[in-house]
This record gives sequence, structure tokens and C-alpha cells, in this order.
Amino acid sequence: MKKEDKFEIAYAMSLITRIGITVSVITVSSIGLGYWADERFGTLPVFVIIGAVLAFAFSMYAVYRLVLPIAKEKNEVISADKTLDL
Repeated sequence: MKKEDKFEIAYAMSLITRIGITVSVITVSSIGLGYWADERFGTLPVFVIIGAVLAFAFSMYAVYRLVLPIAKEKNEVISADKTLDL
């Protein structure tokens, strides 16, 4: 295995780890805050559901922000590799 391939694998694994940790932290904190608000105001399912929906939205945005630079980089490489047949 080439050194470049090992770097690609390590980079992909670190990205997957960052995505997992980011989604986990957002989900636990949003639902936790929702549960705390429900306990405080006595409306048990309402704020937990709102927290879950917000967690999903924020998680998708965070994943988008993490993956966007890689997608742009790959698109530039693909564009540079294309040749025009006239």
C-alpha cells in the first residue's frame, strides 16, 4: 500500500470520527436541554421533540460544513482531469 493511500484512509477515518462526535454532541445536548425544559415547565414530550428536530437540522448543517471542503476539492480534481474532445 502506498503512503498516499494510507494518508487517504487515515483522513477518511478522522472525518468519520469528527462527523460522529459532532452529531452525538449536538443530539445529546439538544435533547438534554429539551428534557430539562420539559422537567422545568411540566411539558414532558414537547421540548424533547423540539430538541430532536433541532438536533437533526443542526447535525445535517454541521455535516454539510464538514464535508463541503472535501467535495469542492474533489470537484476541482475532477474538473482538472476532464479534457475537451472537439
